[in-house]
Amino acid sequence: MLVKKSSTRVRVASTGISNKGDLPDGTTYTWKDTPDTTTPGDKSATVVVTYPDGTTDEVPVTVHVNSQADQNDPKGQDIDVNKGETPNPADGISNKGDLPDGTTYTCKDGQTPDTTTPGNKDATVVVTYPDGSTDEVPVTVHVTDPTNPSTDADKNTPQPQPITVKEGETPNTEDGIANKGDLPDGTKNEWKDTPDVSKPGDTTGTIVVTYPDGSQDVVTVTIHVNEPSGQTTTTTATTNGNGGNTTQAATGAKQAPAKALPQTGNEDTTNMSVLGLTFASLFGALGALGLRKKKEDK
Repeated sequence: MLVKKSSTRVRVASTGISNKGDLPDGTTYTWKDTPDTTTPGDKSATVVVTYPDGTTDEVPVTVHVNSQADQNDPKGQDIDVNKGETPNPADGISNKGDLPDGTTYTCKDGQTPDTTTPGNKDATVVVTYPDGSTDEVPVTVHVTDPTNPSTDADKNTPQPQPITVKEGETPNTEDGIANKGDLPDGTKNEWKDTPDVSKPGDTTGTIVVTYPDGSQDVVTVTIHVNEPSGQTTTTTATTNGNGGNTTQAATGAKQAPAKALPQTGNEDTTNMSVLGLTFASLFGALGALGLRKKKEDK
């Protein structure tokens, strides 16, 4: 059985027995030899089970000793230094007070970030605990030039402009800055959080503008989210019983023409009556002409 222990505390031997409830009342548990928990790792140990009648069993177990790296979570933070200064790796950890006494902080592989030029420099702080275990924490070193305190952010003002996209289409940050051509070469734009464009309507987004010297501006823009093209429309048509007129109920941006329906009414009946009389008169005239011609032939 695996027994988990910290590197500073030895658990009772009974922790190594999983079925204590099945054993007789009065059974006791002791370590044959107390496990070494001064260093992390898996350690072999033996639990001696002593029953009320004096008989014993020896049960081999594995003791997993957690490292201090397993028990702690160092938090990174940015380090601000002047041009030419050497950053202190410990300044890159915000919660040093929560970590064990004796913990040390160094740059990974001894590589101190280059601070000969202003800007943002990536670095990794190695946190080494008293038990020898380690954590690696990525940090950013901001290097500024004290002889030229004016930053790119001080010198520039990005102008926001609305962005129009289709539903579900991720907007481009470049489209949200109206005067991007006026900003320094190497300026980068990114969303602070990806805007939600899952439904039509207006929403907002925050663009982080990062200049070559590492200084930043934050710009809020409006995003117009349009419905996708090709939306279909449902149309219904009903007659109102008065001359075949129709009424429509439509949804969506487009309306389909109403289906033509058979129509009835007085107006149609009158038209048919007039047409019938016209044909009757025509046939009557033709009949009269035929009789006249027969009489002339006689």
